[in-house]
Amino acid sequence: MSIVGVVSMKGGVGKTSTSANLAAAMVAKLGPDRVSVVDLDPQNALHWHFGLADDDSGGACEQSLRSADWREGLLQSPAHVACLPFGSVSEADREAYEALLALHPNWVGEQIARAGLSNDAIVIVDSPPGPSVYLKQVFACADLVLVVLLADAGSYATIPAMESWLAETNNTQAGCKVFYLLNQVDRSESLNRDTAAYLRQQLRNRICPIEIHADEAVGEALAFQQPVLDYEPHGQASVDLARLASWVIDTINQ
Repeated sequence: MSIVGVVSMKGGVGKTSTSANLAAAMVAKLGPDRVSVVDLDPQNALHWHFGLADDDSGGACEQSLRSADWREGLLQSPAHVACLPFGSVSEADREAYEALLALHPNWVGEQIARAGLSNDAIVIVDSPPGPSVYLKQVFACADLVLVVLLADAGSYATIPAMESWLAETNNTQAGCKVFYLLNQVDRSESLNRDTAAYLRQQLRNRICPIEIHADEAVGEALAFQQPVLDYEPHGQASVDLARLASWVIDTINQ
């Protein structure tokens, strides 16, 4: 089993849409019943990308607080991606969950292992932006982490913070591979294009060779609560995500 973390140091970079659409693209490569997603973001938005309504079975937060098996909370989506939402919870429950995660640094990895997924399963974990107890959990269990960036000054400014956090944390799993992923690249805008080129020059082999281009179909697909590969399978973002899925599969198998 392999775990892929999708993280960012700032909001608004398309991290959750990347998590959802990458999962759907991987299903297209690997077939159904191989890919699951776990939502560690208290915004609890990941399941919307798959047309899943809030469920009474509870998400990762509630399942953890009552020491229940995470597999019980997995929701099967029409896209053949099994999704464990964060869950709609009270502020008190969220704080209790974060306290539990702080007390047990390997909690997420242990719960994924307990879920009884197949040996060839791939789990994508979406976390909230910025340093947090959730981010530590991702790095403690992931085989591959994608740090989502936009080709703009705001994202560029977050790179030193991420590099510093990586240098300081002791929770990174041995052998975890970390790559920056450029999202929403618009080659028609000179500033965006130049910033993307600069980021590639600065990050060199730390940046994913695949980038996701700006595509209105991604937002439209979310409005219809479905992955962009289902909504517009031949669009630019869908082509990029298919290439990214192949690269991720190859990278975690190296």
